[in-house]
Amino acid sequence: MNKPSLWSTAGLAGLIVAALSACGSLSEAVQPSPVASAVMRYYENHASEQNGRCLNPYMDALTGVDVVEENEGRIVVDARYFYRDRFMDGGESLGVECADFGQRRFTLARDQGGVEVLEMSVPGTS
Repeated sequence: MNKPSLWSTAGLAGLIVAALSACGSLSEAVQPSPVASAVMRYYENHASEQNGRCLNPYMDALTGVDVVEENEGRIVVDARYFYRDRFMDGGESLGVECADFGQRRFTLARDQGGVEVLEMSVPGTS
């Protein structure tokens, strides 16, 4: 069995660093957009799922964001996401597993200061 040499491992690491440098910093590459950040933050502070059985959900991942309407001061998006619950994550508690896909419509206000969510639909509606 051949172990990778130090040179091949270092060479691979060098290629990864070079590729990241060409694309900008890694932290810039994975930063969500202002709209996505606002949607995720608002959802975490205001949402519940499964008819109120999952009271502390957060978006583990946005799987899609479609702009429905956009003008100078307002943006409406349909967001699809995978959620988990902070206290019932990854298992069943009282027969409820709080991890699933969802979809909601978000209405955001936009100004020079950024974006802010004004309204969020109930689960599954757009």
